[in-house]
Formats: sequence, structure tokens, C-alpha cells
Amino acid sequence: MGSGILVFVLGICGSAMGLVSVPAAINEDGGLSDVGVLVFLLTTIAWGSVFLRSRLPWVPFAAGCVLAAGWSDSVLLLVGMFHLVVRGRRVHAVIAAAAGGVLVAAGVLRLCLGPVARNPFSLFFTEDPDNVFVRSAPPLADESLLAMNLMTVLAGVVGLGVSIGFGILLRRTRRMKDVETFAQRETARNESLSAELARHSERELLARELHDTLSHRLSVISLHSGALEVNGPGPDAAETVTALRREAKASLADLRDLVGGVREGTLGRQGPLAEQATPPSLASMRSLPQLVASVRATGTAVRPMIILQDVENAPSVLDRAVYRIAQESLTNAMKHAPGAPVTLEVEVSAGGGARIRVENPIVQPASASGPGHRDLAASGSGSGLEGIRERAAVLGGTSELGPRGDFFVVDVTLPPFGR
Repeated sequence: MGSGILVFVLGICGSAMGLVSVPAAINEDGGLSDVGVLVFLLTTIAWGSVFLRSRLPWVPFAAGCVLAAGWSDSVLLLVGMFHLVVRGRRVHAVIAAAAGGVLVAAGVLRLCLGPVARNPFSLFFTEDPDNVFVRSAPPLADESLLAMNLMTVLAGVVGLGVSIGFGILLRRTRRMKDVETFAQRETARNESLSAELARHSERELLARELHDTLSHRLSVISLHSGALEVNGPGPDAAETVTALRREAKASLADLRDLVGGVREGTLGRQGPLAEQATPPSLASMRSLPQLVASVRATGTAVRPMIILQDVENAPSVLDRAVYRIAQESLTNAMKHAPGAPVTLEVEVSAGGGARIRVENPIVQPASASGPGHRDLAASGSGSGLEGIRERAAVLGGTSELGPRGDFFVVDVTLPPFGR
């Protein structure tokens, strides 16, 4: 508001000087006539539009066009044109600059070719102050007349340069600020989305690790518990209880490793910290014999064929994936084909890659015996098989999972890993 009042006051002062160019506004003796008073009042009203220059720049520009076309008073026109160039659309800014330029040039030409007394700049070149703006005053010398016309032209050029040039500069500055603000907003949005994606990935990784790590051991515990419930105390009870204790202890160790990986941010990460958070003995091809033994302890017959070559050169992600795929496949067989024999074939070499094949007969639900077997058969959600597909896809391998005749087969092939 303060800047608007300042522009209004300065504009009124400038337009008051420009009244000399209005026909009949100045008396023969250089005083202001009634017409001049009326024109001054109209000019003051027109300058009131300067307070709308920011929100409605077309209003002061239109009022300035009227003043410039009427008696070459181009100050309000230049103010309105400046704000149109800064805030208006590109096409509006071009139209305003073109129309304003024509009106200012016409006004300068009119002042230069018109009587000296109607040029406001004659104030600086009249030798006798009493003859200022007096029509009957003697003409100016050629040098003074040339200087006055040059000043008039210079005023028009400077006015257009400031209005259009600084307007374009400020327009670009504002646009750059808008672009910078938009970029900052998009950066913040992208960072928020990246953080959300990271949290989602962490949740997915944690869910997969929980499933892969604990599902097998809890399935073994459930089978042992079912056997105790059905058989009751007997000669094999002590062995079953020992197996239960062993699997429960291993489950706690696995859960402790998972929690440690989450706290330290090493869950699913490669490197020394990841190897500390998830010891190779828990998920490594070297642990496949222990895995087979834990499955056999439940009474499930496993026929393994494990051939491992160049294991020391295998990437840790491949080493872990082979173990997890075999573990989930055996867990799936225990859940859906309890008591049925399972064939496990694992072949790994640097040149041939890795192949994991697990096969078990398809057993009807009614043939499942024991509470532990029934509970396991009803607990499957399909996430384990989906995890097998995801692991194979991430490593660039292939996976075929599903019934083949009377058997359910998991067949996964992973690419060579080189020497």
C-alpha cells in the first residue's frame, strides 16, 4: 500500500507538468484554465487505478492509454505496461508492449513537432521564468530547441526501456523463482515418495525374511507337537522333546538375527555387516545337510542329491537364495504332503549355475494325519512359492512351480556365476 501511494503522488506530479500539452488547459499568461482544472481532476481519478496495478494491470494500462492518446501523458501508461509485462500472459505482454510503444512514440513525436509552450521540457530551456508555458513567448534558440527535443526523445526511450526491459527481467526472475519453488516442492515430494518406497521395501523384505526364516522351523515344531499329542508319552517322546527344544532355540536365534538386522539397517544388505547380521550357517548352501536332517526328524522321508562345486566363489546372494529356495520347497512339501517322501536335488557349479528341484506326491487333504498335519495344510498362503519366483527373477533365473501329473514340482534354475 505504501508503494502505491508513492507511485500515485509522483504520478500526479508528473501528470500536472504534462497538462501544458492539453489544448486550452493553459491560459495566455501561462496559468491553469478551467479546462485545465477539469483535466487535472480527471487525471487524478485515472491515477487512482494505479492501486490495481498488481491484481488488474489492464486497468491502469487502459487509463494510461487514454491519457497518452489525449495529450501525450505516458507516465501511467508506462506503469501499467510494466506490470502487464511482469504479471500478464505472454501474449498480453506482447500486445501491451506493442501498443504502449506506438502511443509513446506518437506522443514524443507530437511534443517535438508541436508548439514549444506545450512541451513540459521547455521549463528547462526558457530563459525568462515568467515566460514559461506562455504561448506568446519568444521562440527558443535552435540549440535549445534541439536539446529540448533530444530530452523529449530520451525521456520516451528511457521510459520504454525501463518499463519493458526491467519488466522482462523481473518477469524472468519471477519465473525462475517459480521454477525453483516448483523444483523444491517436487524434490520434497520425491524424497517423501522415496522414503515411503524405502519403508515399503523394508516391510516387504522383513516379511519375506520372517517367512523364510521362521516358517520352516515353526512347521517342524508343529509336526513334532502333533506327534506328541497323538502318541503321548513313549520311548520316542524324549527324542521328540529334544528336537522341539532344538528347533525352538534355533527359531529364537533366527528371530534375534532378524531383529538385529532391522535395528542396524543390515537386513538384506550386502557386505561385512550383512554377513554379521545373518551368519552363513543360517542360510547357506553348506547348511543344506542340516536342513535335510531337521526335515527328516519330523518323520518326513527325504531323498537328497546335493552336488556343490565352486561354492566358495558363489556370490552371497546366490548362496542364500539356493538355501532359501530349498528350505521353502521342503516346508511346502511338509505342509501339503505330510508323511510323503520328498526328493531334493541341488546342483551348483560356477559354469552351470544352480538348479534346485524338489518333488513330492500330491496328497489329498483327507489323508493328512494328526493335528499338526491338519494345521499345517490349512496355514498355506502361497507367499512362500511367490517368494521363490521373486528370488529366481531377481537373479535372472527361471522357475517352474506346480503339479506335474501326480507330483508337485519346484524346479528353479539360476544362471552361472563365473569363477
